[in-house]
Amino acid sequence: MGTHEKSSIAVTDRQRWDQRYRDGIYAARLWPSAYLKQLHDDGLIQPRGRALDVACGRGRNSLYLSAKGYAVDAVDVSATAIAYAANAATAQHARVNWQCRDVLAARDPVPQNSYALIIMFRFVAPGLVPSLLHGLTPGGILIVEEHLQWAGPEQISGPSNQRFRVTADELSMQLKAVGVAFDVLDEFAGLIAEPADDGGQGKAAVSRMCIRRGST
Repeated sequence: MGTHEKSSIAVTDRQRWDQRYRDGIYAARLWPSAYLKQLHDDGLIQPRGRALDVACGRGRNSLYLSAKGYAVDAVDVSATAIAYAANAATAQHARVNWQCRDVLAARDPVPQNSYALIIMFRFVAPGLVPSLLHGLTPGGILIVEEHLQWAGPEQISGPSNQRFRVTADELSMQLKAVGVAFDVLDEFAGLIAEPADDGGQGKAAVSRMCIRRGST
């Protein structure tokens, strides 16, 4: 694929997400990820050092991490999402380094050995997992949560297109040749209950992993 073709695809993706955010997608979702909060409350992640939020959207998780003491870099392809996130940060007197860029188009999406914590929520890019692990400092934590392909009778939130969901073992497969030592601290694939944007209670099918990079 040539450079011009890559650029065209990136622009189209950016325009699509800009419009979705202008239309109000996720506007009511002001709370942080329950999984992120659980890992923090359980002491698996410690509020120190730099954090990276990949595909941060309106910034709910970035703002949470900033409030907990991290120096946060937050990246999204949508300039509209970044603008909403920056406005929310100003209202909350939070400091976050917002970046509008396409991590999938970058040759080196994450600088190596740079972050104590990296998170990627509901952004289907399992091929990024090796780069994210290399972006951690030794002992750093990577948290990934993706929409999971689901064939059960339950009504679930999230994309209807299976292309935007991962299989149950897809994240694990990406870890087979990352080239750094790591430990999987937590792993889950299945149904969860979560708040719906309309204030009710819904279900989601997710694949989750919390991974600690080794000390070497």
